[in-house]
Amino acid sequence: MAHVYNLRTVKHVTNNYKTLRKYNEKKDPMTNICHVEMGPFDLKVHGKKRKDRFYYGVRIVTGCQETAGTASQVYLELIGNEGQTGKIDIGDNWKMFQSSDATFDDYIIECDENLGEVQLVTLGNNGCRSKSSIAGWYADFTFVVNLQTKVGQIFPCYHWIGDGDSFTESANCATLKQVQSNTILVQLRKQQVEERKKIYVWLMFRESGVPSGIDITTAPPPLDEKFDKGNDQSYYKILAFGSQNGNFDLAKKLLSAALGRSIDECDTVNSLHAYYELAKSIERAGSKATPGEDCKVEESLVAYEGNRWISDVEFGRQILNGVNCVLIERCTELPYNFPVTNQMVKNVLCRGMSLQMEMEEGHVYICNLSELLDGLLCREGYYCAAPLCLLYVNPAGNLVPIAIQLQRNPGKDNPIFLPTDYWLDWLLAKIYFSSSNAQHHQLSSHYIACHAAMEAYSVATMRTIPDAHPVYKLLKPAFRYTMATNVIGRFILINDGGTIDQIFSIGSESAVSGKNELITRISAMYNVHSTNINKNLIARGVGDADKLPNYYYREDGVRLWDAIESFVTSIIHLFYLNDTDVEQDTELKEWAYEVHNFGFPSYRTLPQGRGFPQQIKSRTELIEYCTLIIFTASVQHSAVNFGQFQTYGYVPNSPANMRRPVPTQKNVATYDDLLESLPTVMATGVSVAFTYSLSQFSDDEIFLGGYPTMWFTGEKEKACVTEFLNSLRAINTDIIARNKKLDIPYIHLLSQRCPSSITV
Repeated sequence: MAHVYNLRTVKHVTNNYKTLRKYNEKKDPMTNICHVEMGPFDLKVHGKKRKDRFYYGVRIVTGCQETAGTASQVYLELIGNEGQTGKIDIGDNWKMFQSSDATFDDYIIECDENLGEVQLVTLGNNGCRSKSSIAGWYADFTFVVNLQTKVGQIFPCYHWIGDGDSFTESANCATLKQVQSNTILVQLRKQQVEERKKIYVWLMFRESGVPSGIDITTAPPPLDEKFDKGNDQSYYKILAFGSQNGNFDLAKKLLSAALGRSIDECDTVNSLHAYYELAKSIERAGSKATPGEDCKVEESLVAYEGNRWISDVEFGRQILNGVNCVLIERCTELPYNFPVTNQMVKNVLCRGMSLQMEMEEGHVYICNLSELLDGLLCREGYYCAAPLCLLYVNPAGNLVPIAIQLQRNPGKDNPIFLPTDYWLDWLLAKIYFSSSNAQHHQLSSHYIACHAAMEAYSVATMRTIPDAHPVYKLLKPAFRYTMATNVIGRFILINDGGTIDQIFSIGSESAVSGKNELITRISAMYNVHSTNINKNLIARGVGDADKLPNYYYREDGVRLWDAIESFVTSIIHLFYLNDTDVEQDTELKEWAYEVHNFGFPSYRTLPQGRGFPQQIKSRTELIEYCTLIIFTASVQHSAVNFGQFQTYGYVPNSPANMRRPVPTQKNVATYDDLLESLPTVMATGVSVAFTYSLSQFSDDEIFLGGYPTMWFTGEKEKACVTEFLNSLRAINTDIIARNKKLDIPYIHLLSQRCPSSITV
């Protein structure tokens, strides 16, 4: 292929598209994606065109992230089927896009030889002279027009290009390797994944069995995985995550200022109402310290209103639609270690049937944490129950608790608490259960099933699938910020001495802790299909809306799964015409092998169905696993994350720790016992800030269905995205209409509240 010399830029026009056509009003309110209209590309050549020269129009679009622009000098290279340009330095004296984001730069390039039709575009970063200047550059896409043929093509990028790096874009729409006839493009695919394997290196957690993540012990995270915005240091995050390895000095200072008095780490909150006032004080201090950020305690702590949280109906609502909405199972037979008798519960069974008959009719459910939490080591002076809770759907359709046992093995010192007991005994039993439920929720339903699993999928995808592959295009938005979020989480949240260890009963500052043991136990039981909502509902026996009504996580989640599955099916069927196409896709084979053997290495030898398959052999399988990944990152994580402040913000409703041993007798509890069992002022303040921080969306959040403008370049793929968004809008309309009839609306699975990826 001939190199073209005597190149020159005969025209350069730059614009900032944030200033055009009311940029902010162009944002899709459902996805937060801005589909910007940049105006026509003026392809007129200044002066007289020479007949012996060839002209190409090039539009380079820089991303709208805060630091997308660069102070580096950048270059462009066009590669056609008849020639290539070599590097063309663009920009003005090392100031290309300096401190500017959201730009599009239009060029007309004059060549002395014909390039033919441009097939590849390379964008490069020559580096920055000043170490203090912005060197990285985020390019969205390049649009190239052959002025001889008037043919234009889009070259998607959507990558950070670091100091001294380059990125080569392909003009092709998403394609499979086996149908790619251009050897240059085939080689580009191979080169891309080989380069990624050097920077996306596996970190395996062999002792705990947690799904693998990215190793940053020898190098920083890849540039594409960094947060686009600076690290948010709001008041709430400083309070929540500033207490490490037993050092509460910062938290104590902030809380003392919020309360207007000095506090001690062991101070007890003196009334149930005072927990609400404490949350309000933190809100006021946070709003003052971080202008524009309002914790909105009154709106969020709906469980506190009128002491609603004490009622059995509210307890049941939170079991179904709170943050740990995947624990409940149908009970067809009582566990061997839960000897509830008909005599115990006959006064709360409202249909005139025995307990056995109620179970047979599908009216009885159970939450069983007795084996998972039994014997866990707790911090000195803190306690965690290993409870079982029996629940009943009454004729009014409300799910209510009817029996709670707080330790695994039955006995005289482990009574079964009942709704007919003294009110403080029953309330304490529910609080101890809810505290244990919180330990399980954070480490199982939230961390392992969502965060850890998605990081494994993300690393495997980046190591094996090139940008041009349709599966990459389907899944990449589901990985945005996940690695960055998890890396931070491993250093300040679940690390030994981190936030979990400081505020949860099962925490510890050493590696020997109930937290680490629970992570190991959960990992040993983990099933990658746990976030396949249809399979999970069947496995738990909770799929029948007639038997178990008002389960809005189920109702909304199933509809969203179906919408995602329909979208994935439409994309997959565009590229894979039959199962043979799936089997012949060598890149897909490597992806499945990588996920199976390195993403979930602890499950290699486990029974079929526990782990990710070593090979995907059909379109049906591929659709299922792509749907599973997108659903886990968006819908499932939203269900278990963004309601945390609503559940945990009023601390007595679901405490992170308990300071008194689990009750062993009835009719001895006092109000003071209740208060002294609950978290201290210090732990409450950190917990409120912690759950608030985890419940917030970022300003640059992208929600379910939000694909960048030129992510899919084919008209058929774009039509699939449009249909998907229309399906999501229809679901949202129905959810909003239903929520108007509810005392406490279930908002967590509105698609405009479901980020497409795990970003917090």
